[in-house]
Amino acid sequence: MKALGIVQFHQMKFDILPIQGTEFEGLLGEVARHFIAVIKGYSGNGKTEFTIRLCKMLATKYEKVDYLSYEQRHSKSLQDATIRNNMEEVKGSFIPVDPLFKKPENVNNLEHFCERYDKRGSAECIVIDSVDYTGFTKADYLHIKERYNNKKTFIFIAHSDKSGKLRKQIAEDIWFDGDMGIFVKTYIGFPEKNRFGGFEPYVIWEKKARELNPLFFDPKNRVKPNNNNKQTELFEKSQAESMGVNKNDTSESEGVAAKGKLKKVG
Repeated sequence: MKALGIVQFHQMKFDILPIQGTEFEGLLGEVARHFIAVIKGYSGNGKTEFTIRLCKMLATKYEKVDYLSYEQRHSKSLQDATIRNNMEEVKGSFIPVDPLFKKPENVNNLEHFCERYDKRGSAECIVIDSVDYTGFTKADYLHIKERYNNKKTFIFIAHSDKSGKLRKQIAEDIWFDGDMGIFVKTYIGFPEKNRFGGFEPYVIWEKKARELNPLFFDPKNRVKPNNNNKQTELFEKSQAESMGVNKNDTSESEGVAAKGKLKKVG
């Protein structure tokens, strides 16, 4: 155990991922450098497209981002997604990995995983697509979390039904325990859980999203801020906090990511 005085605790410094000014700032918030996230969604709603686009941004922040494709492996559909998003622009930093290629039969997926990521120089950010196909148990996940605590970021892709209900218990366990949960539906990423204060949806493909979810784009449905509330909002930096805790200033959000760069994807 380790006890700290409250002043000492407030003076602790944390490493924040420098994503200010990117199209994902509103979605992710003031995110720690190492975090655990789950991206869930029903097939055909833009889950892979969203994840690849997120990986492209993260590849400019981490030296290496490994994309472990347990489900598709080195498939044409994954290749198409990386081509659409011009992932060659981050070559050397974004690495598509087939984690099952030549895996010894007497070695389970957890052992094989740790063998790669125990090595010096291994990727700092690891995307697992999808956790449904890994065979991981809750104990395996907790082992990975403890083994690489404050050393690596993990993003787990998971399958859900159309309502967002996760199909595998392991995905439920990680969603409950992790820092962030994003539900991708109708080509929009909705942050349903975020411990870092990111609550803005991210539009993946505006044309298709407008067809499938026109109400999302209706100005009447947007929540207006209550200017009469003088109390410091949750996740808004207070004066005391700015004097004590070391945090980067978050620039004023530009609204839903649909206002940023959007392009049609196939």
